[in-house]
Parts: sequence; C-alpha cells; structure tokens
Amino acid sequence: MPGVSAPQQGAQPLLLIVDDEIDITDTYAMLLELHGYRVVTAIHGADALTKAQQEWPDLVISDCMMPVMNGLELCAALRALPGGATLPVILCSGAPERHNLSQSSHNLFLRKPVFFDHLVTEIQRLLSAHA
Repeated sequence: MPGVSAPQQGAQPLLLIVDDEIDITDTYAMLLELHGYRVVTAIHGADALTKAQQEWPDLVISDCMMPVMNGLELCAALRALPGGATLPVILCSGAPERHNLSQSSHNLFLRKPVFFDHLVTEIQRLLSAHA
C-alpha cells in the first residue's frame, strides 16, 4: 500500500486498539505491550483509519459503538483498502443487540467485559492464522 509503512521484519506484531473510552485503550495498550506487542490506539473509527494508513497494523481490536465512525464502519473501510480483506479485526461491545453484526466482515466478536486472557488467546490465534 503506497504511503503506508510496512511491518518491520522480525518486529513484534502491531495492534491497533480503537475505543472512545481512553481508560480501556490505555489499559489494553499497557497489558498488551507487557505481552510483547506494539500498540497504537485510536479514539474512534476515523482516527483508527488514519493511523492504519500511516502504519498498517497486524490486527485491529475495535469497540462497536463510538462517535464519528463506529467499529462496523471502520471494519468495512479497512476491508476496502488494499490488504484490508485479510486484516484480522476483533469487534467488541457490551450491547451486541444494538449492532447488525451479521452485515460486518469482522473475524471475531467479543462481548464486553472482555477477559484479558481470552483476548490474548484470540489475538495469538488470529495472528497465527493470518501468518
């Protein structure tokens, strides 16, 4: 993808965490960095899309309900970009009944609260399947 930094060979996977609740992105970022991942955070889908175009992530974890651009819209926008069709995307929500998840092309949905150990297991599984 022109203008986008390619992942560095041998570098730890880059995770893009998207949520309008800063406490959630900060907590996930801290814990995932302790597990050896590189992390970029965004406060909504449009912010995430900009950051993904600056440095393409290896996996995206996004809340569904956010201002400006929600997680489902972000997933669709990422899928439309070159290389986006195979990008692993995890969507999360505490109220899945409020979203039409059947129309989304995400790889995995996790209901909030998300247990961190389960999240790490799923990240590893999706990254291994994507490699």
